[in-house]
Amino acid sequence: MKRSLILASIVLASVIGVSAVSAQVMTKQKAGSAKQKEIVLTTADIKDSYKVIGIVSARGGEVNLDGLNSKLKEAAKDLGADCVIGINYFNYSGYVYAYGTAVKLKE
Repeated sequence: MKRSLILASIVLASVIGVSAVSAQVMTKQKAGSAKQKEIVLTTADIKDSYKVIGIVSARGGEVNLDGLNSKLKEAAKDLGADCVIGINYFNYSGYVYAYGTAVKLKE
């Protein structure tokens, strides 16, 4: 159990570190390409101007961040968002949860 929690903490810390850096690059690419439909996920805020659309959340039964991120992207896509910012990950009672703010970039 301790190993699982330590592994989950390491994975989440890595995701947080990488997403803060890559979000700025990805939003700039997104702004330049109207055809790109990939939703950008980040644990940080972004520097681009945006409009808040809503809150998205996901729940998974195990430490599977790819699955959680896919669920967040799908929920954001349903709202018409370009990005999900300020994502938080946590576990509770054997489940892993994620939530964030869905935003639409201003042009």
